[in-house]
Amino acid sequence: MDLATSEDGIYPMPTIMASTLQMVCKLNAPDYTWPSSDEPLLYQLIQLIEDTLFLDAPIALKHIQRVIASRLNSKRAPELGALLSAGGDFGSAEEHASHHAAPVDGQRADELRKRYSRMRVQELRWKLRKLGLTTDGTKPVLIGRLIEMANAAASIAEPAFVPEDVLEAPQQPASSTLPPEPLQQPSFSADAMEAALGLVDVATLVELKGVSRSWRALAQGVLCSRLCRRDGQPVPTRLDEITDLDVEQLIEAGRPGDASVAGRMLPGLARLHGYGHVVDVAAVRAADLQCGMGDWRRPSLLHGAAKDALNSCISGEGEPPLRLTIAAVACAGSGVICGIPVQQLREDSVTELNLSDRGLHVPAAMLVAYLIPATSVLKSCNLLKNRFDVELAKNLAKMGAEMGIMLSGMTRNQTAADFWGQSLQPADAILIASDLQFMAVVTTLHLGVNQIRAEGAIAIAEALKVNAVLTRLDLASDNIGVEGAKAIAEALKVNAVVTTLELENNKIGDEGAIAIAEALKVNAAVTELLLDVNEIGDEGAIAIAEALKVNAVVTTLSLSGNKIGDEGADCDRGGAEGQRGPYRSLAFGQRDRGRGR
Repeated sequence: MDLATSEDGIYPMPTIMASTLQMVCKLNAPDYTWPSSDEPLLYQLIQLIEDTLFLDAPIALKHIQRVIASRLNSKRAPELGALLSAGGDFGSAEEHASHHAAPVDGQRADELRKRYSRMRVQELRWKLRKLGLTTDGTKPVLIGRLIEMANAAASIAEPAFVPEDVLEAPQQPASSTLPPEPLQQPSFSADAMEAALGLVDVATLVELKGVSRSWRALAQGVLCSRLCRRDGQPVPTRLDEITDLDVEQLIEAGRPGDASVAGRMLPGLARLHGYGHVVDVAAVRAADLQCGMGDWRRPSLLHGAAKDALNSCISGEGEPPLRLTIAAVACAGSGVICGIPVQQLREDSVTELNLSDRGLHVPAAMLVAYLIPATSVLKSCNLLKNRFDVELAKNLAKMGAEMGIMLSGMTRNQTAADFWGQSLQPADAILIASDLQFMAVVTTLHLGVNQIRAEGAIAIAEALKVNAVLTRLDLASDNIGVEGAKAIAEALKVNAVVTTLELENNKIGDEGAIAIAEALKVNAAVTELLLDVNEIGDEGAIAIAEALKVNAVVTTLSLSGNKIGDEGADCDRGGAEGQRGPYRSLAFGQRDRGRGR
């Protein structure tokens, strides 16, 4: 839309093409359906929004907003950058810091650089591929790309409710247009840009903050308006102006932790809104929510008098959902609740926390997950041997990985970790796997005689794909099954350091053995492989025999206690004899294997 020159104080009259006017009229019809064959570019859609705003065509506006939302929603920052033709301009950690944009701090950047330097190029490319980024270039280029992505991730990680310019020093003139992008696209008014994001969901708006500085500023304004604006009130421009927060939108966007951050950052916060309820923040702060003596192992996080006290702080029809009550406690709960130092974690004054073997159930784990984003000094939070489910453990592991928090009680500088026979569950293995990425010197991990099952083995396998130091892995008697064996096999195809692998008594069967055999054809590191008591028959044994013909490094293979007949045994012996390397030991008889052989 081109604006004519203003004369004598007369409001400038826009020049709108006849075709554009015709399109807006079509879009303003309630029953209009956008042709599936018509794929206008995003900047063309924003131009249409500019026109619809001037022509006051609300139905047309909704049509265009829906199309834009369908293009952007559920995309991550790299994909959004490509769609919007917006290159990342966050720069280095130091440059990013000069703009007060909540960057990866210098120490964290150094830690990342050192960790990435220890990885092989193949491992770096695997990480970039998972992030949806290009994988070409030398090792320094790949490391730089990952560091830049970490800087963008820091913008994404900042609280979604933060108003525009609160954390960013450079101010744009009020009359400026957004956003200036590399492809010389047309400039649009701030009103048009904000309207373009009117139906884009909160999770995607948060990702937009990681695209570029200009998109970050725009997304901040839209998010603050959506999350913090009260009816009839202007959008807050400072943190101390925010009195209300829509936690439902935060929770549904996968950002429940912002509720706890709000409890610390927003001094004027009075109400939380969500799911048809309103939480009185001051009342929650004053409520006694501590569990009574002997009650801390109860399945419910809050029960009895504590639950009644919390519910009295919440107005609305019916029982408030658990997600809302947990958010209320994370935001404003005082003292220690069910053994969790809620207030100290929210105030970021805890560096180490041991919650291992506390009998904590899912609600308590949810509370920890809601509190972790509020911390920056917490480095270790042992959560093993509780009663978490797999999905919640994955969420905790993701947070731990992003924030550099150890979750299993291990330390960064230990060389061996022994969890043998501790009744660990899949959730525990997921937390342990998350910690392995921070451990630069660990060479031995004993996880045998537990119940980590396939889900736990899959997590360990993912860690093996990027771990460059672990040489001995014991997963014996862990009930990992066929799927767990397949996951480990896939990891062996890219792992170049594990030399001893103990997988005895895991019911991997022929299917699991065949997967391991395929991995042995390309793996050049494993020298000792223990597959005893795994229900392997002739088919699995024959596959292993074929693999041994091309594998030049395996020196010890144990297949005791399986269902291998003469045909399979003969093939394995033939494979051993035909192996190109120094084959030393092949066992079919009964063996007694255990930790610390």
